[in-house]
Amino acid sequence: MSGGSQMTYVHKFEMNTKGRDFVVGDIHGNFSKLMAVLKEVNFSLYDDRLFSVGDLVDRGPENEDMINFTESGIFFPVRGNHDDFAIRYHRIGKMDDDHYRRNGGGWFIDLVPEMREILVQKLERLPFAIEVETINGRVGIIHADVPCPDWNDLEQYLANKGYRQRAMWARDRFGLQDDTPVSGIDHVVVGHNCHPTVMTLGNVHHIDTGGWLPEDYFGRFTLLEISKPGVF
Repeated sequence: MSGGSQMTYVHKFEMNTKGRDFVVGDIHGNFSKLMAVLKEVNFSLYDDRLFSVGDLVDRGPENEDMINFTESGIFFPVRGNHDDFAIRYHRIGKMDDDHYRRNGGGWFIDLVPEMREILVQKLERLPFAIEVETINGRVGIIHADVPCPDWNDLEQYLANKGYRQRAMWARDRFGLQDDTPVSGIDHVVVGHNCHPTVMTLGNVHHIDTGGWLPEDYFGRFTLLEISKPGVF
């Protein structure tokens, strides 16, 4: 990886020459479910890499495990709106506790401030976007949507707080079924909008298929193997 400083909004990864690269949809504190899915694909802890579209926390039971997994050396998430919720709750305050609890944040509200600080420091290291070199070309990963027409301008756009919010929150493309491709990148993988199947709009692939949902909702984690030739 290059550009790992905290002020770098887009982290870039070179091609994985040893193993496979996967991207997983929103996780929301379901660490055990995620581990089970990785086992199903014989994920190698030594050669493979797991990228994530963000939303590691809230709604599920194993939020601290998910945050600590970011230090494993094999798991590379971007920052989702729920991850940002935790950061803002701790750093800024002035949030509606009831609203945050309704959105799954009770686990974080109930932590002692010292533990919140430890976890927030780890979440603050997450970039807003990731770019990976693959056999299928350059693959961008961002939580909700690319807030500019050309991926090559993204670092510059993300210096603005409003565009960072759009990167984590925007639902326009999904809601309008907008299939306008993002320029300057071969493929983009996003989460944020839950859908029963993977949906592709232009060159943007929506992979939050609800692996974090209760079992009676029949959600599942999508592991998109971006290093597999022709997967897109």
